[in-house]
Order: sequence, then structure tokens, then C-alpha cells
Amino acid sequence: MEKQIVERLCQSCRNKFNRADLIKITKIDKNNLSLNPSSKVLGRSLYVCKNLECVKNLIKKKRLRGALKFNNQEEIERIESELLKMFN
Repeated sequence: MEKQIVERLCQSCRNKFNRADLIKITKIDKNNLSLNPSSKVLGRSLYVCKNLECVKNLIKKKRLRGALKFNNQEEIERIESELLKMFN
């Protein structure tokens, strides 16, 4: 039996990629976000390419707040800075 390839949509460029090639951001509860949790962590999630331009676009257009229905600005800023650190 062949393993199925799971594709997800990048919230920035709107292209489909293999889930393993994307960065996953998950809303754990109403006050916490998690960056790249294991697939066992459940919650509302979004995916973004491992591409600096896509990450910058995600931040610029405030897609974390909209896609995750999340309003904790301090937590959003923490995740945004962690995303940017991945490229430095």
C-alpha cells in the first residue's frame, strides 16, 4: 500500500505543497499559538511556505489573526519573530 501525499495550501502564496515542506502554525487555545507542532497536536492551523517572501507577506497582510481567528497581539508578535528568525 502506497503512502498518501498530503497537500496543504500556503496562506501567503495560495499554492499547494506537500505538508512536510511547509511551516505549520496551530492555535492551541484562545491565548497560545504553536510553531511546527507535531501532527498529533490538534487545533485550528495554517501553513506557510518555507520561503522568506511568503513569511513576510503573511505578516504584512496579518493573515495569522484572520486565518486562525486569534486576537492575542503579543502571541502573534512572538510567532512572527520566531518565523523571521528561521531565515537568519
